Order: sequence, then C-alpha cells, then structure tokens
Amino acid sequence: MTPTISTLPLGPSTMAGGSVDNGRGASAPRLWGWLTLPFRPGAPPSATLGILVAVGFLVSETVAALLLRQIAPTERMGTIYLLGILVVSAIWGLRLAVLTSIASAVTFDYVRDWPNGHVLSVELQNGVVHVIFLVAALVANGLASLARARTNEVEARRREAAAVAEQQAGLRRIATLVARAVPPSDVFAALVDEMVHCLHADTAILLRYEAGNTVTIVAASGDVGVGHTPETQFVLDDGVPPGEALGFPVSVCTPIRVGGSTWGAAVLRGEGLAVAPVNDFADLAATAIANAHTREELTASRARIVTAADEARRRLERDLHDGVQQRLASLRLRLGMVTAELPSGLPDLANQLAELNAGLIGVAEDLQEFSRGVHPAILSSGLRPALCTLARRSAVPVSIEVNVDGAIAESVEMAAYYVLAEALANAAKHSAANQVQVSVRCSGPDLCMAIRDDGVGGANPRKGSGLVGLTDRVEALGGTLSVSSPVGRGTSLDVSIPIL
Repeated sequence: MTPTISTLPLGPSTMAGGSVDNGRGASAPRLWGWLTLPFRPGAPPSATLGILVAVGFLVSETVAALLLRQIAPTERMGTIYLLGILVVSAIWGLRLAVLTSIASAVTFDYVRDWPNGHVLSVELQNGVVHVIFLVAALVANGLASLARARTNEVEARRREAAAVAEQQAGLRRIATLVARAVPPSDVFAALVDEMVHCLHADTAILLRYEAGNTVTIVAASGDVGVGHTPETQFVLDDGVPPGEALGFPVSVCTPIRVGGSTWGAAVLRGEGLAVAPVNDFADLAATAIANAHTREELTASRARIVTAADEARRRLERDLHDGVQQRLASLRLRLGMVTAELPSGLPDLANQLAELNAGLIGVAEDLQEFSRGVHPAILSSGLRPALCTLARRSAVPVSIEVNVDGAIAESVEMAAYYVLAEALANAAKHSAANQVQVSVRCSGPDLCMAIRDDGVGGANPRKGSGLVGLTDRVEALGGTLSVSSPVGRGTSLDVSIPIL
C-alpha cells in the first residue's frame, strides 16, 4: 500500500477575540457578529430562515413606508426596500435576492399608489423600479461574494500561520531538550507527543532498525493499538513500507538518518499529513541520537585516557618499589654492615656513617610517600580502610563516615580516593579549615560522597588543576562532581559515581 501524503489539515476556523460579559458592553460582540455575518466564510444559513427574514423585512419596510409617506415624498420610499434586498443578497445569495427584489418592487408599487394601487401595474416607472431593485441585488451579491472570498483567504492564511507557529513551538521545545543533553529516550517520548499535538496525527511512532530486518518501536503516542507499544519488535519485509507493516492505511513515513546511515523512521497515521513538518521533527531526533553517540564516544575516550594514566601510575609505582626502593634498602643494609665492622677508635667516621644512614632513611621515606601518591597501593585493602587512612594522615581534623557494602570497581575506588585526597589537601593548603566532615555511602546504583569544610570558602574549581582533573576522572566514569564554595561559608564537594 502506498502511503498517502496530502496537505496538513488546518482545522476549523475560529474567531479572534472574545466577549466580555460586563453588563452594558456584553451585547457589543454579539452585534458585531451579526454585522459581519455576510462576510464570514462558510455555508449560509438555511433557505427557510432566509425566506422568513425576507418576509420580515418586507413587512417592516411596508409599515415604515406607510408611516413615512405623510412626511416624505412617496417616490423616495423605494430606498427603504433596498435594505432588505441588500441583506438577503449578501447573506443568502442571488436566487433569494432576486425573489426578494421582485417582491419588494411589487409591494412598493402598491404602497406608492396607496390606497388605489394595483400589484399587477405595468407602468413604465414600475418597470424601472424592478430593474433598479434587481441591479441593487446583483451589486450587493457581488460585493458580498468578493468580501467572503477575501475573508476566506485571510482566514486560511491565519490558520496556516497558526499551524506553522504551533509546529515551530513544538520544534523549539524538542530542540531545548536536545540542547540540554536529555537522554534520547526522553527526547523520543516528547517527540512523538509533539508530533501528535502539533501535526494533528492520530498516531506517531518512532522506529529503530536492527540487524536482520528487525524493527524496534522506541516511542509511540496517540491512538496506540495493541502491538504498537515501545520495545515491541517485528520483522520488516523487503519493499514493505513501515506504515503498511504497522497496519496504517494512511500514513507518512520519514527516515531518520544519522551519520550517513538510516537509523530508523518516524511514522505518522492520519488524514491530510504533510511530509515537510515530519522531516523537521525527524531531523531533531537524528540530532539527539548523534549527540548521544558523541557523548558516549567522549566518555569512553576519557575513560580510556584515565585507565591508561592509572596503568602508567601502577607501572611506575611497581618500578619504584621493585627497583629504586629495593636498591635503597640494599644500600642501607650494606651501610649497616660497614658501620658494624668499623673500629671503635674512629668516632668522626662513625658519625658520618650515621648521618649517611639517616639520609638514606629520609630518601626512602620520601620515595615511599611519592610512590603512595603515584598509585594508592593501600586500595588493595579496600575503599573503607584507604579513605580512613587518608583521614588519619590529614593535617586538618577529619570526621569520616563510610557506609559501603559490596564490591566496587577499582576505577570507582581510585576516583573516590583521589577526590578525598585532593579535597583534604585543598582544605589544609587553602581553606584554613578547622574541621572537615566526610560522608561516603552507596545510594542505589551510585557511590555518593559529600565533603564539607568550615574554611574561608571562595574556591574557584575552574582555576584549580586538581579539581579539573578530578572532574574529568569522575565524568569519565559517568559520574558528576559539583563544588560550592561561597566566601566565608566553607567549601562543599558532592560527588556521585555509578558503581556498575
């Protein structure tokens, strides 16, 4: 079945403005509605109503003419009958207007010669009256038709502009979600809702093409039947349009292209749908997908960089431990042997050897501290003891609470370790803090850390390379790191890292 594509339906016309029921002014809009009735688009009122209106005008005009003939020339009474002809012609068209003009001319002939008039008079002046009334009916009908045509055109343009504005508003709302990096699933759900609302479709469905001609419904809105709910899969045969495969008799299908390949399709069911607006929504879906892929690639790249750096740190720590530190230990051992064999009559040399041994001990301790900073080997005992050790070694008193159960990935443990180490170092060097409070706990699928100090505040996370590096490490694991440091109110660090 070939999808049917037609012009977007614009819906019924609506009158701008509204009435205000405030007593005295409440009738003004209704009066205006009656005055503009001849020029509004749409079918005229019923012919029966038109006949009744024509008769009513004829009776009213006759009564008025009879009353006014005493104070006004009789020949000018004909203008009174033109009013009914103009109204009937403008609203009910030419046929009823011709009948009304003939009836008005005959009645005027009779009233003019009242009480001796005759309805079948064939005088020349009576024929002229007939012609004048007919011409008035023709002119009024022509002007009313022209006014209605102009009104129809204006109304059509207004409805078209309103439809475009509604579509643009929907596109803007979706674009805002895309710009805010909302997850694609949320963007898809909002997208199908907007397409149903803005394009007046019965159903909107987003499809994702899988391997082996398998198609997955990722989002659906509107009149969604059984088998069209999200996560439903079906096989799309070659050459069969998606709309037909979904069982839509009338549909519009637009492909969603990402990176030069067809990712899926947007399918809408309904009468009178246009392709162009659907393309705009499909482009936004493609942008959301492309942005999500880019973010995933960026996160994976940052994770690889962090992992490579950690591996390099681990190798360096191992090389220091197995190489330099072992040689220092060997030198200290040999120096001790030399000192033990030194004769007792050489006190100056003994003092020099003791100083040399103390220097070797200091170098070994410095190297051990450096090695600990390169890679936290203490993490081999678990995250809790590693963090508690950092708290004990801190120059600022630390109150720490660690509630962590179960296994945690090594990369997450290292990130938590470095976050606390950097926070404690900053508190000691820059914050002039007297107390640091640390809370580490598992909250659902995340490891959450809250670090607070009572220092001077005013920290700028953008200027500190340590915090920037920590942010990269945390975000590489899909987590978030936020810093709050108002002047005079201390510094707060909140971290959330997915455990799995």
